Amino acid sequence: MRARWLVLGLLAAMLLAGCGGEKTEAPPTATATSLTPSPLPPTWTPGPPGPLPSATPTPESAAETETGEPGIGGGLAGGTPFPPTWTPGVPPTVAPRMSPTPLLPTMPPAPTWTMQPDYCFALTTVGGDLTTRPGMAVTARWTPIEQFSDYLVLLWRPDGSLAYSQTVIGGSHTLPGDLFTAPGVYSWELWPLDKDGNRACFVIGGEVIVRS
Repeated sequence: MRARWLVLGLLAAMLLAGCGGEKTEAPPTATATSLTPSPLPPTWTPGPPGPLPSATPTPESAAETETGEPGIGGGLAGGTPFPPTWTPGVPPTVAPRMSPTPLLPTMPPAPTWTMQPDYCFALTTVGGDLTTRPGMAVTARWTPIEQFSDYLVLLWRPDGSLAYSQTVIGGSHTLPGDLFTAPGVYSWELWPLDKDGNRACFVIGGEVIVRS
């Protein structure tokens, strides 16, 4: 009986050994590898922020691009290279043109008005404009004033030239017919003269219309 239980115990021990004898290995743990940056060259300096500038061609490379030959700066029309001693000229500077200062015309001084005595306003013409024909005389009339005895009578041609000048006394004067040689509009003037023969007051007068 004891032997039977001993056999059963050995079988149970063997079964337990078979079920728990296999060991499960733990998964390998990953280890971090530190990266060491490569050393920079001793002359390296950081560049400025922003976009990288484009490479500027040297005169030699530019010459090679245009002519295909190093050391020659550019070429003439048709591919002829410039001589080795050629240097580009400097464009001339253009000075801005100054606008001229406008010249203002010099105006003559305004005439000064001298107050005339009241009796000057009493001197007036009589009859208005006159009408005549070529070669026929015509009489000009005015109202004389007691302050003056002498008067200067002037006649002007249609072209503006002086045709007649005469000092008269009284209040009328006849202009000779030979003054009116052609049809047109003449004009006559009358000035009172002071005792020294100077023109006084202001001029009066009218037109002489000569009809054909």
